[in-house]
Amino acid sequence: MIKQNERTLANFARPASNFWVLAAGTIALICLAIGLVSTLSMGSFGLSGLFMLSILGLAFFLWTNINQWKRITVGEGNQHLAWEIDLPESQRQKLNHEVIALAKILDISQEQLSDLMSAYIVAEDLALRQIQQEARMPVLRHVQIGSVPFDGVLVKQDVVTCIEVTFLVTPNISQEKINLIMSKMASTKKAFSQLKIGAKMRLLLVLVTQLDQQAEAQLRSSLVKKFGETPVDVDIRLLDFESLQKIYAMN
Repeated sequence: MIKQNERTLANFARPASNFWVLAAGTIALICLAIGLVSTLSMGSFGLSGLFMLSILGLAFFLWTNINQWKRITVGEGNQHLAWEIDLPESQRQKLNHEVIALAKILDISQEQLSDLMSAYIVAEDLALRQIQQEARMPVLRHVQIGSVPFDGVLVKQDVVTCIEVTFLVTPNISQEKINLIMSKMASTKKAFSQLKIGAKMRLLLVLVTQLDQQAEAQLRSSLVKKFGETPVDVDIRLLDFESLQKIYAMN
C-alpha cells in the first residue's frame, strides 16, 4: 500500500479533470443509440440515415474516449515510480565539474570561481522556474529516478520529462556531455522497462546562454548535428540568462 507521505511521481501528476466528462458523454451517446434503435424497430425507417450517422459518431467518440482512458490508466499505474532526493555530494560534484569547465573556457582566476559558481546556481534556478511556469506544473528539483540524478523532473499524466540544465558561454556543447546525458536517459529507460512502467519518457535539455544572435544561431545549427539516434524523445530549450534575470530578479 502506498503511504500518503511516500515520494512517488504520481503525487505530482496533474489529475485528469475531464474523466467524468468523457464518461458522461459516452453514456449519453449510448442512450442516444439505444433510442434510435428503438425508433427504428417501430417502423420509422426514414430515420435509418440518422441512425447510421449516430452509430459512426458513437464509434468515433468511443475510440477517442478509450485512448484517453488508456492515458489516464497509465498515469494512475505509475504511482509506484518512486524518486529520491539527489544526495548533496552528487549535486556538489556536478556543480563543481560544470563551474571548473566554464572557468577554463573563460580563463578566469581561482579567486573568481565563487562568483562564477553563484552565477551558475542562479542560472539553473531561473531556468527551472521558467520551465515550471511554462508547463504550469511543479518541477521536482535535484532528484534521482532509478538511482539516476536529474536537475529536474516534470510529470504530466503518462509522460515523465527528465530535465537537464547547463550553462553555456560559447556556442558549443561538448559531445562528451551529450553522450553522458544520453547514457543517463538510457539507464532510466531501462529501469522503467524492468519495473514494467508504462510511462513515456522524454528529455528536456535546457541550455542557459549568454550569446549574441549570431552565436546562438551557430549553436542551434551545431545541436542538429550532435544529436543522432537517441533512446528517448529530446526537446532542447535555449534560454537567455539576461532575459531570465529581467523576468524573475530585476525590477
